[in-house]
Amino acid sequence: MYCIKCGVELEDGVKRCPLCETDVPEIKGLEEEFAREYPIVNINLYEMKMKKVKKTVFLSFFTISIISILEVFFQNLIMYGKLEWGYYAIPSILIFDLGLFVFLDSYRMRTNLFLILIGLTAFFLLLDFGDKKLSWSIGRGIPIVFAFYLISLVFSYVWDKHKDDRLKILNFFIFFVGIFLLVLELIISKKMTWSIFSSIPLFILSIMLRYAYKSYKEEFKRRLHR
Repeated sequence: MYCIKCGVELEDGVKRCPLCETDVPEIKGLEEEFAREYPIVNINLYEMKMKKVKKTVFLSFFTISIISILEVFFQNLIMYGKLEWGYYAIPSILIFDLGLFVFLDSYRMRTNLFLILIGLTAFFLLLDFGDKKLSWSIGRGIPIVFAFYLISLVFSYVWDKHKDDRLKILNFFIFFVGIFLLVLELIISKKMTWSIFSSIPLFILSIMLRYAYKSYKEEFKRRLHR
């Protein structure tokens, strides 16, 4: 700090200026008062900038989607007097918007998964109802969506617990992909054939990664800069 009268630089803890002998004011209380009046706020400018970029990207694509939906809608009315192929095109455009919204990580993982669940369920129901009856959506489409949602929901909790450990996340991801393949074939064919041959190598790889990680944990951390 400096003397308030002559401006000479002062050492820490001095009571008077060695040049003009002016008393050095006590600033400890002033610092505390300053901190109360002007608290330090940590602002992540990069995160704010990325949120702005993501919002701009989504709004740009969403605007294009709205224009495309209106074009498809009026084209179908003019040509056919009703929605023909537009009945399938419009929901497809909307589900693309939902996928982009989720991809841009607009919310937390579990919220995004719930949005995917609702969006895909509605999408499959609309497509299946194109012939005025529900068939494959009830028996296959929606059960597959729910299976994906439940498995991904469990994985989201694993992610929260081990998100700083990349190898563990990869290990669990491979394991859950194997589980999903088994459930997928069970829903579609009511049996397990190809899914077993697909899942077993994934399970073996997951186990090998698990034991390799335990044996060479420090080496993996050094290689992955963790």
